[in-house]
Amino acid sequence: MDTRVVVAIDFGTTFSGFAYSNQNNPEIITNDIWPQQIGSLKTNTVLQYDSNYQNVIKWGNPALAKKINRRKKDSSSKSVELFKLHLGNIPQNEKPPLPHQLSYEKAISDYLHELGKLIKEIVTTRWDGLRFFEHVLLVISVPAEFNDHAKDTMRKCLYNAGLTDSKESKKVEFTTEPEAAAIYFMRNLNEHDNGMIPINASFMVVDCGGGTVDLTMRKLLKHNKLSEITERIGDYCGGSYVDREFLKFLSRKLGQSTINMLRENNYNQMQYMIQQFCQKLKFHFTGDPAGFEPFEFDIEDICPVLKQYCKDDIKEKMEENDWIIE
Repeated sequence: MDTRVVVAIDFGTTFSGFAYSNQNNPEIITNDIWPQQIGSLKTNTVLQYDSNYQNVIKWGNPALAKKINRRKKDSSSKSVELFKLHLGNIPQNEKPPLPHQLSYEKAISDYLHELGKLIKEIVTTRWDGLRFFEHVLLVISVPAEFNDHAKDTMRKCLYNAGLTDSKESKKVEFTTEPEAAAIYFMRNLNEHDNGMIPINASFMVVDCGGGTVDLTMRKLLKHNKLSEITERIGDYCGGSYVDREFLKFLSRKLGQSTINMLRENNYNQMQYMIQQFCQKLKFHFTGDPAGFEPFEFDIEDICPVLKQYCKDDIKEKMEENDWIIE
């Protein structure tokens, strides 16, 4: 194979990114230029569709829900997220709902298509004369628990997205996310510690993603090789599951029917509310009790449409608290 450029793609549950390198120059360049977003190493794994779910209007960060005026309904919203979870071996009722017009394979293909357009633009501009299907090797990181069916589906989606010219393309390789993390750790530690990692040293890789959390014990062998000391331990309990627990917490405060109606009628506002929870609370959580501080979640400011769906007794109680949940 005439491979000149390697592109590594991290297609994540909540965030995605890519890096690339030329065979003649091993410098690894991580992309940080996205639609309406500069300086971030990843963008959101989110799509916004037209009314028929046929065409992508926006992708990445621009597809995220934005704050809207109070009482303004957004039932025409067509944002879609968390579709990667449909590849996992989890019960059907735990997979995020998708519009009946949209299959998870189409959503994944559409996202990879948008990501692929950016990848092609960047690498072909950087290296003149590069023939993408001939000269570019794609390395895709996937969760360790992905079975052959999930990988075959990814191959199909890569082909549908125009990133390969064949479903059996030899220009696609898969690596597990814990393996990629271990290699990154070893490479960076060698650079910063002048290669002084002792042979037979053991370390744990903790990979906390949007969908899964994986723990793996590794040992460094001679010639920069790695062995797995213990069998991988992991489960679907990543960041998106924390978001689910936040919605469950709100349902206990406001009623399950309130959250259900918000999800059905104002999905964008629910999405925006979760974003605010992540930015103001989740991302700052360290696990250190000394850093715990109470936070006031202002429903009127963050998601005012919730007031319309609350039952009278709950509405009365929330009005006494100025629609603030601590």
